[in-house]
Formats: sequence, C-alpha cells, structure tokens
Amino acid sequence: MGKKNLNSSMEIREENKFDEKNTGIIIPGSFNWKKFCYITIISFLILLFCTVISIINFYPGLFQKSGSRFYFSEIPAQNKDNACASCVRQFLNGSFVSPEKENVYPVAVIIDNHPDARPAYGLSQADIVYEAEAEGGITRYLAIFANGEKIEKIGPVRSARPYFIDWDKELSAVFIHCGGSPEALTKIAKENIFDLNEFYNGDYFWRVKDYLAPHNIFTSSENLNKYLESKNLTAGKFLKWNFKNDSPSGEEQNDIDIAFKSPNFVVKWKYNKIKNEYARYLGGELQKDEGNGQEITAKNIIIQYQKTEILDKELRLKIDTLGSGKAIICLDGKCSPGEWKKNNSSSRTRYYYENGEEVQFNGGKFWIETVRPELQITY
Repeated sequence: MGKKNLNSSMEIREENKFDEKNTGIIIPGSFNWKKFCYITIISFLILLFCTVISIINFYPGLFQKSGSRFYFSEIPAQNKDNACASCVRQFLNGSFVSPEKENVYPVAVIIDNHPDARPAYGLSQADIVYEAEAEGGITRYLAIFANGEKIEKIGPVRSARPYFIDWDKELSAVFIHCGGSPEALTKIAKENIFDLNEFYNGDYFWRVKDYLAPHNIFTSSENLNKYLESKNLTAGKFLKWNFKNDSPSGEEQNDIDIAFKSPNFVVKWKYNKIKNEYARYLGGELQKDEGNGQEITAKNIIIQYQKTEILDKELRLKIDTLGSGKAIICLDGKCSPGEWKKNNSSSRTRYYYENGEEVQFNGGKFWIETVRPELQITY
C-alpha cells in the first residue's frame, strides 16, 4: 500500500516537472478540464443572451419580417385593453388581431361614389380607404382589405385610374376593377400589375338590378378569396407603417371639412371623444355601410395635398403621387400639419410631422383624402 502511494506521488511530481519544463506553470494533475469547458460554455451563452436582450431593448424590431422582406419597424405595443393575450398587430392597419390574420394578402377594390352608386357596400370593413377625384368633381374610392373578415357584398366596383394603381403598388395588392381609362389600362399592362378585371373575369363578380348601370357591379370577400387561393397568394409583401396605442388629447376637436367641388361630395369628419375616432359625413349626411348598417369611421385621417391637372376632354385627371407634398395628420382628436413622401412608384408613402418625426398611427382604420392644393380644408 505504501509502495502504491509512493508511486502515485512520483507520477504527480513527474507531471508537474513536465509542465514546469514546457510552460513554466505547474498544473496539478487533478485539474478538471471537462468542468472548466462546461463553465466556459455556460458563461458564453449567458453573455450572448444578455447581448440579444440589450439589442432588442435599444433597437426594437430590428429584424422583423414582412412577407419575404426584412424591414426596420417599431415593436408592436402591447394590447392596451388585453382583449386577446395572444393578439398581434395587423400589418396593414395596426389593429390587434389573432396571429393567423396578422398579414393577410391585401386586395384593393375601386368603389364608385357617384350619387347613383350610393349607398356603397363594404367600406366600413376596409382597412385603408383612399378618396380621390375621378373626373368632373366626382370622387372615387380605393378600398383596401387585408383583415380576413367576411364581407358578403363589396361595391359598386368601378373603373381604374392611374393614381389608384400607384397606391395599389405600394402594397403589391391585387387590383380589383371593372375596366379603366386608357392611361390606367396601359399602365396595368406596361407595369405588369396583378389585377382582376371584371371584363375578363366575370365569374368573380355579379350585377344587380336595383342599381343603374354602370354602377351595378359587385363582388364579395368569398369570391376574392377564391381568386387569391387560385394564385397561391397568402401573405402580404409590403413595408409597415409605425403604430402606437391610442393617446387621445382630451380636447374637443373642430370638425374636419373637405370642400370637394360638388355639394354632393363635400366631406365632414366629426370626432367622437369617447371612442377616440372620427365619423364620416358625405353630402351633409352621416355615411353608413349599406351592407351592415355600420357608420363609416376612422382612427386615422390623412389629408394629402397632391398636384392635379386635367388630362383630356373627358376631364380625367393626372395626380402626382411621387415626390413629396403637404399633409394634415389627424388622430387622437388633434390635427397637425406635416408632409408626405414617396420615393418611387413602388415604395410606401411615409408621413412626417413638421419637425421631421415620422408619424406613429393608432391601430385601426385609415382614410386618406387626396386633394388639390387649392381645395379648402378647415379643421
């Protein structure tokens, strides 16, 4: 037994001598390299975790994804009302939805606003609505849907104009229309716009007898979903705007009046302080969706000044959608002057306050009123 212990001591001393000779450091023969590696790996993982958390805190949303693109964006705020613990912000309008409705492929429908086309169907369920003049002071809508809601009747569907196509391209949405001006149809073909034209795809539309032609063409979410499925379109591909939770100013706001040329098309938005939203009046009357009886409301209203000129004897218009211009941003019971910017035909229009800060919108429905620079706006 004594001999065995002596041999062990000699072996340890021999190891120590070897270490002294090669490194100048005595490493005990009993050093646990396995434990040392384990501690090192754990320490590295903890450091990596802390680094990732720091990046998320200081650079929110750095690697969020939209469709097949990555982009910089705010991390969605938590659902203030806690109505759904698992809900996320919808990509298009920022409202809280169940995860499967986060990024539904958008469709953009041209909807008629001629007096013979009223009342319209489906507007109350649109995520974003653009209103712009078509010709002769008559306005028309581009209603964008990406919420997965069932809508039994949408329309009346009407013909395309070039500027509506530009707004559609921002979202890579399917462009839904019935014919169009010569300029619009040329633009659709030349720019390879993904469209659904009633002229050649009648199965997805129907005509009614209680509206006069050409104001009598309608479609539905079911028909449009069938078309999307036939093209294997599921997730949207566009850059998001920035969203926040509601933060009402608590002040009374004056009505927003938009004096389109004809009294039949004059628009008024009235602010509801309790709901923190705006109700729309058209031609002096509260506007409602004929499909569900709901008032037309919006959480965010953008008045966008754009240079406009008459193109032909039919009084069709050219509206400049590229570059920049003045805007009025209305939300939370307050309207503020600002600016819109659109760098190219496919880029998303961005909105900024006068101090250069990009607008953070409320989650909910948008109405974008595009107007001539000389049009009278009061608020």
